[in-house]
Amino acid sequence: MGASGRCFPPAPKSMPWRQRRIKAMNPVSAVKAYLADHPRARAIDIAAAVGCTEADALAALSEGVWRLEAGLLDEVLAEIFGWARVMVLVRNQNGVAEVTVPGGLASRRGDWLNWIDPAYNLHLRVGATVEILALTRPGKNGLTCSFNLVDEGGRVFCRFYARTPATQKRFLSFVQNYPTT
Repeated sequence: MGASGRCFPPAPKSMPWRQRRIKAMNPVSAVKAYLADHPRARAIDIAAAVGCTEADALAALSEGVWRLEAGLLDEVLAEIFGWARVMVLVRNQNGVAEVTVPGGLASRRGDWLNWIDPAYNLHLRVGATVEILALTRPGKNGLTCSFNLVDEGGRVFCRFYARTPATQKRFLSFVQNYPTT
């Protein structure tokens, strides 16, 4: 937070009035105001538009938010490894990769989490994690539950989705041990 008590620096005067006003809001209000004008915007685009991190934008879009410290990464991964199937999503500004994998096939070597299978290889540098967002929100097919790995720039570089009722129940049981934000 800046000296003015705002989460964002003042917006330049050359921006349209509504965009200046959105930038002056707290992250949750700014994200919701931006969505009113751009209902299909992605979290990464919302973050750029309103001046917050992608992690803050994604949290503002969610109903249940648990911000877990990176020191819990091994516990979170152990939970994910226990899921029968996990949908892994890796995204950046220009691409998305989604793969559904058996949780038990994963292994960790140092900073790297690896899923090796004859059909694919998936390698994620989980050592870059500085925060884990556990999120719930309604989706088109019911509740969406995910663990989201956040790097030092506030970017969500990997998401693990609990897709079945059984894994969603495990997810909810796990996160209930921690305070929501």
